[in-house]
Amino acid sequence: MRFGVTTILAGAIALSGTQMLSAQTGAAKAAIDASNRKFGAAVAAGDTKALGTIYTDDATVMPPNSEPVKGRQAIEGLFGMLVTAGIKGATLTAQEVEAHGETAIETGTYSLKDATGKEVDRGKYVAVWKRQKGEWKMYRDIWNSSLPMAAPK
Repeated sequence: MRFGVTTILAGAIALSGTQMLSAQTGAAKAAIDASNRKFGAAVAAGDTKALGTIYTDDATVMPPNSEPVKGRQAIEGLFGMLVTAGIKGATLTAQEVEAHGETAIETGTYSLKDATGKEVDRGKYVAVWKRQKGEWKMYRDIWNSSLPMAAPK
């Protein structure tokens, strides 16, 4: 079988593109994992301002059973309600991160706990991240519970 220079070149370009995406994705995942830990620490501390810094100024959060919440200040208010409701622990676990230039897509799972450490919710999420001034910030955030719906009363 004979390979032309064009075939070999195309293969090399494809391989280098895959390696670049892999390296870019690895760096993005490391930064997103760090932000997810920061999110958990901020929830534990009840620090809604720190939660807000994880998001872009023009972020949109789409919580379950609610209208979208737009903007960092409104998002801080949303998480303030979560903290006031007694959530003292949040664990976000990125299962997959794929970076494309200045944007990354994350899918993962979450767990929310009360002050006693009892899990009160768990589920899955999708987040879109944007790199701003060298930092990855959450731009779009949507999640839903994996727990069964409560029976109607």
